[in-house]
Amino acid sequence: MCKKAITYILLLIFLIGLPVSVFAQRYFGVGIHVGGQHDVGDLTSFYPDAQTDPQNSVLFGVAIRLSIPFFFIRTGGDASFTINKGKVLDNQATVGVDAYNVQYTMLPLYAGLQFPLRDRGAFYLGGGVSYFYGTGSVKLSSGVSEDINATAFGAGFLAGMQLYVTSSFSLYMEWVYVEARSKPVITTTGTYNASNYKDLFIDYSGHRILLGVMYYVL
Repeated sequence: MCKKAITYILLLIFLIGLPVSVFAQRYFGVGIHVGGQHDVGDLTSFYPDAQTDPQNSVLFGVAIRLSIPFFFIRTGGDASFTINKGKVLDNQATVGVDAYNVQYTMLPLYAGLQFPLRDRGAFYLGGGVSYFYGTGSVKLSSGVSEDINATAFGAGFLAGMQLYVTSSFSLYMEWVYVEARSKPVITTTGTYNASNYKDLFIDYSGHRILLGVMYYVL
């Protein structure tokens, strides 16, 4: 009876330890991904009552990942490219803006916990900071277009899942949310907001969905 108990315990330890040991072999990975963001620039955060056709952008990026069992660090870089410009649909004169276009580069640094899904992959969840450098243009209601550029730091959350294809390759999907706003970059004549702002800032906040493939060097 004692021998059977010892055998079952050893078997249980092996079954629990097997996926962790397989998972632990993936220490350092480099990935590429594509994704998207809706409502880039988020003009309604500046003018809450404005009716807009939001800007949408596609993202291309690189992910660098350092992981040990139950812990990860994630960095890399993402660049956005405009699909459609954002437009103010009505009351442009009171808003002060007719259309806008924002592109940016985002450099994230996240860390958190990850949980093996046996030997099939991992789920992970963490938080961190991001640095943004953005450029673009704003067409004012007067018809004048002005170029913009602005930097900002932001904080956010990351949740993701990896599915192992081979011992070296995995597919991953991530959701990233960041709160980040620049300092004022342009003066408008708009009054269509609760706080009567006239200095337009660039809002990099928003949800991002990323899909990619990662190669583990180690």
